Amino acid sequence: MTDAKSFLAALQLADSFFPTGMYAHSHGLEAMAARGLVVTAGDVEEFLVGQLTWSVLPGDGVALLNSHRVAAFSDLESLIRIDQLLWALKLPSEVRAASAQFGRRLLAETRFMGDGGVQAGYADMVMRRESPGNGAVALGVVAQGAGIAAGEALLVLCHGHAVSVLGAAMRLLPVSHTDAQGIRGRLHANLEGTMDEIRGRSWEEMTSFCPGLDILSMRHESDDLRVFAS
Repeated sequence: MTDAKSFLAALQLADSFFPTGMYAHSHGLEAMAARGLVVTAGDVEEFLVGQLTWSVLPGDGVALLNSHRVAAFSDLESLIRIDQLLWALKLPSEVRAASAQFGRRLLAETRFMGDGGVQAGYADMVMRRESPGNGAVALGVVAQGAGIAAGEALLVLCHGHAVSVLGAAMRLLPVSHTDAQGIRGRLHANLEGTMDEIRGRSWEEMTSFCPGLDILSMRHESDDLRVFAS
């Protein structure tokens, strides 16, 4: 079991109070809702499950697990390669910007959690723009330094993504707190199989396939009225 210090660190990273800017993003939901493609709470659930299954877990999730692993060996070179490949998978510019914002803020706010070493080296490279600083990679590095197990860090990633999408849904659509909590509860069972499947993937096996959402995210960049950054 994770000790109390690491458990509390995981809760801190997953909390909307933590200033990463994650909750200023709808992760493509605003573009879908504006075009009438997501209307009901059921639509939101389908959107979220599809995004987690086909993009977040096989892309960001695999990057996180591998970043956590290589950080344990202080392998900064592999961290940069993971970061660069994940960046290449994120086609819309606002999606890349959201990921970089999350990662940079996370690294800046968690210097007290690590003991220097690879976390400090990676953070310095990100701040000098020598590596993209994707949120999932940063989270893997920070979690390893804080003693948070890789699987638990993956849960933090999924939780943060789900809560930001559901929070956006409650602002954009007739989705209630009760609807959002029901969706969150059902996500646990829906994602268990996918999470198990990606655990053995190498970072070279990262994938992301949500072409329709990528196209709408690109269109969202030039929409006249936007509530969320992505």
